[in-house]
Amino acid sequence: MIVLVNAFQVHGSPSEFEREFSNVSECMRAQPGFLHHRLLCSQGADSTYVNVAEWQDEQSLRDALAHPEVIERLRPLAALATGRPTVCRPVLDRSSLGA
Repeated sequence: MIVLVNAFQVHGSPSEFEREFSNVSECMRAQPGFLHHRLLCSQGADSTYVNVAEWQDEQSLRDALAHPEVIERLRPLAALATGRPTVCRPVLDRSSLGA
């Protein structure tokens, strides 16, 4: 498994960014290798968002990002925000003692 972490600085409307991100999310969910993702919004700066997405492997992510429908859905998002993506591998994963 790999994890895509993408920090976005939104320079457009935050609500419009969330709407467009949701459109991208629906398309990504259908891509082979997609496992899960979460979009987070900073409590201190509502123009800062972080997407954390889990994929089976890096090739699945690359294939999804090359898919024509994904490319098309990413265009409006790119007009609203600047992202800083990085691909990570998990090295430690813990839950609370009560979980």
